[in-house]
Amino acid sequence: MSYYGHANATEPATASFHASTSSNGGGGGGGGGGGGSQIDAAKIFVGGLSWQTTEETLRYHFEQYGEVVSVEVMRDRNTGDPRGFAFVVFKSDETVDLILKNKPHEINHKV
Repeated sequence: MSYYGHANATEPATASFHASTSSNGGGGGGGGGGGGSQIDAAKIFVGGLSWQTTEETLRYHFEQYGEVVSVEVMRDRNTGDPRGFAFVVFKSDETVDLILKNKPHEINHKV
């Protein structure tokens, strides 16, 4: 696994870990938002995951940095197999900063 920083970071985008923050629940790229009842304070994209990685594995790993609101491992529509990436939403965007300061992250023996 490799990493992207916050969406407005100045680091080169050479990795598979992307964090973005939103203040008004404005939908963003993958999935919609909906009625605006939940605002994502900090949502990260985690790529390059092992096929063995589950929502529970990711939650366990990232909870050490701060409160995790939700985890979604993306799966193939036809087979149900993991596609190798996920989205993790945190309660606070400070958690994302902490995660980026403590890289690399090893999850299921992949860095």
